[in-house]
Amino acid sequence: MFSQIKSLHIYLILLVGTLIFSCENDQKSDYIYLEGDLSSIGWKNKGGFETNFPESNFARWGYIKGREVAIILYDTPEAANNFGQIAGEEQTEIIEQAKTDSDSGDSGSFYGPKVEKTGCRGFSGAALFRGECPRREPLYTVFKIDGNALVMFEPLRSEDNELAAQRLQELLILLNENYKE
Repeated sequence: MFSQIKSLHIYLILLVGTLIFSCENDQKSDYIYLEGDLSSIGWKNKGGFETNFPESNFARWGYIKGREVAIILYDTPEAANNFGQIAGEEQTEIIEQAKTDSDSGDSGSFYGPKVEKTGCRGFSGAALFRGECPRREPLYTVFKIDGNALVMFEPLRSEDNELAAQRLQELLILLNENYKE
């Protein structure tokens, strides 16, 4: 009986600790990042977007350790939570469609109508005449909002979306730590 109570006590402590840790990670920060803050985590700015992201004051893509990372800044965390949420969903949207004869060589994954295609991968001679990208470039699959920033991640070849989301969270923790310094 005593060992069961002790086991239950340990289980409850672990459960409460896990809940506290989870809540800490899900809290949204109220940081106001500036363009210069991004280089502190190793982000190298490479280009802009053709898409106009409403209410944003900075929208660029670049690289961190071989991974493409897009960063969109807003004036306030509230604007990021509203407009950034919409932009993140639109830029990572994947729609499954049935294959037809005209797209039988494609991967079967199709991207939402507002996903920006800065380049195309996987073109064959036949694909050039269809006017569609077999696989758009970049391929942002996960995003997160932190303070006034929307950050979108392209997974590395060795990563699935879950691992990419974990790496994105680690990057935001690093950004937060550098911001506090």
